[in-house]
Amino acid sequence: MIIKTIKQPKVCYLFFFIVVLYSQLGSTQTVSKDPKDLFVVGSESIHFQSKINDSEYTLHINLPESYGKDTTKTYPVFYALDGYRIFGTTTHVYNGIWDDGFAPEIIIVGITNSGSKEKPTLHRTRDLTPTAIERLSTSGGASTFLNVLKDEIIPLTDRLYNTDKTNRTLFGTSFAGMFTQYVLFTEPSLFANYIIHNPTLWWDDEYLFAQEKTFYQNNKNLAAKVIFINSEFNDTPTATKMYKQIKNHSYTNMILDFRVVDNMGHLGGEAAAINQGMSFVYRRPTNSLSIEKLKAYCGTYKDGSYVREIIIKDGVLTLVRPKEGEGASIQAINDTEFSILGRYLDFKFNHNKKGEVISFTNELSTNPSRIRTAVKIK
Repeated sequence: MIIKTIKQPKVCYLFFFIVVLYSQLGSTQTVSKDPKDLFVVGSESIHFQSKINDSEYTLHINLPESYGKDTTKTYPVFYALDGYRIFGTTTHVYNGIWDDGFAPEIIIVGITNSGSKEKPTLHRTRDLTPTAIERLSTSGGASTFLNVLKDEIIPLTDRLYNTDKTNRTLFGTSFAGMFTQYVLFTEPSLFANYIIHNPTLWWDDEYLFAQEKTFYQNNKNLAAKVIFINSEFNDTPTATKMYKQIKNHSYTNMILDFRVVDNMGHLGGEAAAINQGMSFVYRRPTNSLSIEKLKAYCGTYKDGSYVREIIIKDGVLTLVRPKEGEGASIQAINDTEFSILGRYLDFKFNHNKKGEVISFTNELSTNPSRIRTAVKIK
């Protein structure tokens, strides 16, 4: 085990154990906060006793690199179920995606359904299954755990950290994938994004199929990004059947995708599923502008020895070195915002009083100190 001192935001980590009063949680609730969670270096854990079902839960928290530098900034939150085993993978995969610039800074919360290190799966079956079946006597507690998630875990996270309450993601595999889909068709507005990996579709005579049909009878609108990711050797026909059923209902405002992870089984494809899921939910929106509008941004820009040209290639702006055809595509997010395609490299075009483009400024989210302003010279 590697032990490493971690940087602590001064505001958040003043005590080893804290007692927090939360009006949203009912009466006084004791919460212990350990700022040296070695589960993943650079993270911390929160342990609390639920007032709803009297069970202990552990939340593994990983904060973005810039956290605490700007107290007004809020961050999307990525909730990963089965935190006892998936939190490390989630954080590791995300760090690579973020470092490449394909995702914004986020807060990762791994949820473990028992505070016991000896029995981290103690309440897993109970909490993640929507109905009770005879051969699993503890099953059927998903509705109660959904209340724990909605009324305790999320409010606790929102109180302790600077969270973007409009941009939450839920990820789960197997039973946790089943629970993720259960939440989607029970409390869809609780999360903006749902990543459903290898859900347990056989459960209780295909309960999830019936649940979605019932939901659709009363709801034609479902504003969420939803991606189903299934491993090649994990009953792909049934997963495809579920995807087609939802797709055929054509929910208004739902962005839906389905992908298969090749050459993987039930659990082995989790890292790939997290990668694909994050890339899907955090992909920036794009907008096609007319050639005439794009021409206004073309030209040669210079900042010291840095010289670049912006040209139009295949209908989009492209940043290239002089006299080179290859380069990075600059995609329009809207009429005024631009970004390197698929990355969080922001472009801001500056105008004079006549509305003419005179320079551009760009900033890479993974390195906020790297800001460059290049002046248009021709």
